[in-house]
Amino acid sequence: MGKPRLPERLKPHRPLSTVVEENENEDESEVQRDMSGNGHGHKANETGKGKKRDVDTNTNTNIKTEYEDDGEALPIEIDVHGLKAKVYANCSDVDIVPARYLEKADRSPLLKRTPWIFRTARDGRTVNLGKWSKVDIRYRGVFKTLRKVPQFTKGLFEDDTTGDLSNVTSSSSPFSKKDKFDFEEAAKAQGQVVYALLDEILVALKIRRDAGGLKEYFFLRPRLLNCQPEYWTGYRIKHRDSPFTAGSLSLDYEPERRIARAVVPVFTSRGQPLTEALEDSFKLLLAQLLVHIHRLSPPGDKLPDQETFLITLHGSRLHILRGVFPGQKTSRLWCGRHNPPPTTTNPMTMTPASPSTLTPNHHNVNINNGTDPEHGLSHSHITNITSRFYTKLNLQRFMEQIEWNQLSNPENEASPRGFQILASREYDLWKKDEFFAAVRLLAALAMYLMSGTARCGILQDVFARWPYDEGDEDEDDLGGGCGGSGWAGRMEEEEQRIVEEQEKLLREEERRKAEEDRKRVREREAMRESGRDRIAGIGAGGGFRQPWWDWVWEDKTNEGRVKNDDSDVIFRGP
Repeated sequence: MGKPRLPERLKPHRPLSTVVEENENEDESEVQRDMSGNGHGHKANETGKGKKRDVDTNTNTNIKTEYEDDGEALPIEIDVHGLKAKVYANCSDVDIVPARYLEKADRSPLLKRTPWIFRTARDGRTVNLGKWSKVDIRYRGVFKTLRKVPQFTKGLFEDDTTGDLSNVTSSSSPFSKKDKFDFEEAAKAQGQVVYALLDEILVALKIRRDAGGLKEYFFLRPRLLNCQPEYWTGYRIKHRDSPFTAGSLSLDYEPERRIARAVVPVFTSRGQPLTEALEDSFKLLLAQLLVHIHRLSPPGDKLPDQETFLITLHGSRLHILRGVFPGQKTSRLWCGRHNPPPTTTNPMTMTPASPSTLTPNHHNVNINNGTDPEHGLSHSHITNITSRFYTKLNLQRFMEQIEWNQLSNPENEASPRGFQILASREYDLWKKDEFFAAVRLLAALAMYLMSGTARCGILQDVFARWPYDEGDEDEDDLGGGCGGSGWAGRMEEEEQRIVEEQEKLLREEERRKAEEDRKRVREREAMRESGRDRIAGIGAGGGFRQPWWDWVWEDKTNEGRVKNDDSDVIFRGP
């Protein structure tokens, strides 16, 4: 089976992210002047369009080259109780998480420190984990548990013979030392690997959001709770044949303990065939969709757009699934019709992220006045200028909405019983480059979920109660506080320097203790040798030997005979 890829329909939305990156480097005041309608603005606008066409052309060329290596392949079609889904495998990261959160993950200090296992090797299988640093213990639990998982010879999307356990090797697993390889125990260890990895990432990011009260906040926390969720394929059409989850990424609260609701379930492979594994994943995505919809409790004909995520581990290879569930399809599936609400909050509406985004060219106009006294412009014209803010954040939101519209309105799938699932490529956690790519994608996913813009009902309900504007604190998700990515990078470098100094001091201390131990051993051996020499020297000297020496030893060896002789002397007399 060839590597599946995205069809041509989904490719055009990728250059949009590239165009946004190009526009981010332009000054915002120039963009405002371009939109104001003066002559220089039109000229600059035409120049900008030329750049945009160049970017689009180059990006399309790169995408074509990227997929030419994989070959032409159709999406994988699966069916679960009448609901169909097309799975597009090996998608780009921007198809799973919006591009700006991937950029934030790149700026985070999480990716600036190299784990101990990859300091001198690019493949963690060649490293002796027993010699792990006692100071830098980040990801130690991940890789020590990763040794226990089944080592599939191929990835889930590469192997069409999955389901035959003959392609499972146990050479790097401690279970191979036993007479029989315990596959069930090894499969359970996969969930522990995902738990340890998510815990390391979330602890490093420290993403928290205020929950109204003083020092009350909510955050994401991994859990190892296994459950078999229920999913629906229509109104009251319930099914309970979904697989057991291997954990979840849940929403938790501090300091007040509340109900922890799963936001992203975790699924692990047990060697089942590819189609069966994707069907199980689709069931878990439908179950998570039911949880999101139930939390929002909308009318049946006004179900909102939703997206669900699933973290999957196949041996040592991790990938993320993103399910796209447009409201127009789920509403028709639920009650046969879709009536969008008359007033909705449109993410395409550009509102200022903060008052600081105003440029010096903006003028404060009194609402009671009909014209601007300085320039003679009508009030409606100036209101139109000052109410449009083409900031970096708003442009990114605009492009994300366009991408979502392309995903939720597919040209090749108009049936309300057909959905799309986007799957990232598989990342082998044993390899350095792929491990960093997996950490980057998971970190970007966590930032996206906690941004308040994710279309997940549980998070939408929470952020509706406690709104959060990521434009106010755009750098909080970088794990480095309010100082920005430069400050976070310096702090990470300082932390790395401290870790290296502590490791150096620890090595010197261990070397000193080892030298002291060797010195004590040498002294003890010297004392033993000198003692043996003194005892041996007693009989070695010719003048030291006494006449009674042999009698003493003879008395020791013939103690019984000597006692008998003494008794004769004492009782019988002379």
